[in-house]
Amino acid sequence: MGTDLLDDLCTAVIEGDEAKAASAAQLALCEEIAPSDVLAAVNRAADEIGRQYECGEFFLPELFAGADAMIKVVDLVLPELERGGIEPKGIIVIGTVEGDIHDIGKRIVSAMLAGAGFRIHDLGTNVPASKFVEEAREVNANIVAASACFSTTTIRLPQIEEALCEAGIREKVIYIVGGAAVSRTMVDWAKADGYGQDAAEAVRVVSSLIEGKEHS
Repeated sequence: MGTDLLDDLCTAVIEGDEAKAASAAQLALCEEIAPSDVLAAVNRAADEIGRQYECGEFFLPELFAGADAMIKVVDLVLPELERGGIEPKGIIVIGTVEGDIHDIGKRIVSAMLAGAGFRIHDLGTNVPASKFVEEAREVNANIVAASACFSTTTIRLPQIEEALCEAGIREKVIYIVGGAAVSRTMVDWAKADGYGQDAAEAVRVVSSLIEGKEHS
């Protein structure tokens, strides 16, 4: 029964069916399936969505729908994880840089990272460097993720790294960048630790950087 429920949940997320995904997640929790197992099913769905998107089988509408379904499930599961004292893989502060109001891509990245077991603190859009630092300190984040979708706002990316340095927390924080105006060649310029071209890559990069930091 448990396996069937988790399979149903995974399928619902892949199909972008919010109601069905939420119902399957709620039923799984009522059946006392571990919240971590529910989240693992979401992660499995996120991997499949990312694979199909990268292969050209899914497009932006499917990606958006899957992200919304993931958010719905994560919102249900998160309180259970916190009550059970289950530690997240990492705590991420994410936002779109100051002067930039694009939100959709960031929301997809946030959903897939949450589905992968990370605790997300989404600051929204038009976020100044000082706010990234303030929130990272407050929640004891070990990852800061910044998105820029205008070429004119990419200048904010190195400013965030500088603010983290000035606050004295740069060494404990992994800094990653992304967004439509950002490319892999800009990582060094932005003084970042990594870059995600899309949501699926962002999950892989963050997971790899966290693992590397734990073993360093």
